[in-house]
Amino acid sequence: MERVFWFGTLVASKNPEGAKERFKIMNPNKIPCTVKFTVKPRSQSKSEGFAFEVSPDTLKIEPHKHKYVTISFNPTAMMQYGAIFEAIVEHGDPLSKTGKLVFELRGEGTLPTLLVGKPEEVDNEGNPVLKFKKTMVGRE
Repeated sequence: MERVFWFGTLVASKNPEGAKERFKIMNPNKIPCTVKFTVKPRSQSKSEGFAFEVSPDTLKIEPHKHKYVTISFNPTAMMQYGAIFEAIVEHGDPLSKTGKLVFELRGEGTLPTLLVGKPEEVDNEGNPVLKFKKTMVGRE
């Protein structure tokens, strides 16, 4: 079974916002816990970029409560991006199902595109006809 969160395809830009997703982290136990979060590159390959951040990097969660962690994806080039997200309970058993959560993050950067469709209407000579709305001269 693949454990992947897909951010989708985003326009590559220097926009600091990018895409953000919140993940709910729960403490089902009777004692408080501290959870550390990391996001690291999936591979060292230059063909796959790294454009992910996690915030905050540590959360203290009270018994039977939950908090949210935010993962940001901000592509800066037209390429595939990948990372590994890890949530590890401090002083917990990393081999148990509740002591560690690991899954992949993926996304794709793209450039803005424009698709121009061929007009269906033609004139008497078979040339495409483009119809524009009336615009007052000197107006935008």
